[in-house]
Amino acid sequence: MSFLSAIAVMSLLVMFPVLLSLRKTGVPGVADFCAACLLTTFAGSVALAADVAPAWLHTVVGGTLMVAAGLLMLRGFRQFLGHRPLGIWPIIVVLAGVASAFLFFSYVVESHSARIVIGTGLLSLTCFLIGASILRHWPRERAIAPYMLFCCVMVFLVAILHAFQVATIATGMDAMDGGLAPPIWTTAFLAARLVIMPLVFLGIILMLHGWMIANLRHMIAHDDLTGALSRRAFMTAFERMFSTAAGSGRQTAFMLLDLDRFKQINDLYGHAGGDAALVHFTRTVREALAGRGILGRLGGEEFGIALTGAGRLEAAEIAETICTAVRTTPTRANKGAEIGLTVSIGVAMVDPGGSLADAMVQADVALYEAKALGRDRLSIAGSLHAASVASARALAGAAAQMRAAVGPAQSLSGTG
Repeated sequence: MSFLSAIAVMSLLVMFPVLLSLRKTGVPGVADFCAACLLTTFAGSVALAADVAPAWLHTVVGGTLMVAAGLLMLRGFRQFLGHRPLGIWPIIVVLAGVASAFLFFSYVVESHSARIVIGTGLLSLTCFLIGASILRHWPRERAIAPYMLFCCVMVFLVAILHAFQVATIATGMDAMDGGLAPPIWTTAFLAARLVIMPLVFLGIILMLHGWMIANLRHMIAHDDLTGALSRRAFMTAFERMFSTAAGSGRQTAFMLLDLDRFKQINDLYGHAGGDAALVHFTRTVREALAGRGILGRLGGEEFGIALTGAGRLEAAEIAETICTAVRTTPTRANKGAEIGLTVSIGVAMVDPGGSLADAMVQADVALYEAKALGRDRLSIAGSLHAASVASARALAGAAAQMRAAVGPAQSLSGTG
């Protein structure tokens, strides 16, 4: 058994620096996990020295350290899962009570069973609470769900083993040793606990590293200011969405959004006001979109939306909803000044055999037409309205060129 204890202590000693290196990463709960690992290591070291150390060190200090480690793990998991952590003072009060109980049942009323029931029972309850917290939360963390599930299984095993030990003592099964010394229940419990506790902290390390990687990927894939997808991430998701829709013969809609008069907002309210406008605009668009597509920031005040399985009419309705939502929900600058926002939207439909590049060009042309019509509106590429506007602009441009060419001739004839 001492051999297993030594392996467990060495494993924890290896894991502690790894956990300690994560303290500066900002991972929630990592400080408590570090402390729990250190206390568990101390408790294992005390168990190793049980034959040579004073009795109080093993019975009082060792048991109190394990309970403290369990409470700190619970505190760490609650922080990591976004719940309110346990307060330090309640933990100190509980540990003081546990240490007092250990002293009482060691030197006032000698009861080895009572000490085990108190320490093991509290640790079992703590691990059950940790497992229940993870079980409620892990499906929402898809990126690190396997690591969280591993932690959940390990802490539940620890909880079950400790609960089983309490049950054997309460029922007198620990005395049924069949002539073996130490009793087989105690031997099996200690061996299993020594193996599983390092696995618990291994699961915690994997979970924290998974969280860091997932957080880094999220930062890369999303715009820092608005939280919308970055241009690269949006285009990747757009291409994937288009391929899926094309495989089932469905259309894909692409919208190009441009916040109207954004330069004026920057000039009037400063870059802080412009940033507030972009953040508010993104939130408003996301709420109006209601999960029906993906939103990305393509650059500056220009955003893109991709919708799959949406026809022309539905895409137009969504674009109109966004225009109305942006128009009717102004934001405020840092000094409290109200900033009215409007958006122009160009919409293009992509058929299953179409090209994404062509769709983006068409949406860009449609957006230009929406701007030319006075902003705060949508324009659909290929619609009669957009085509008539384009024709009118072309005729106006041709007329301007003719006037420029005829004007000098008329002046010459007048002078002649």
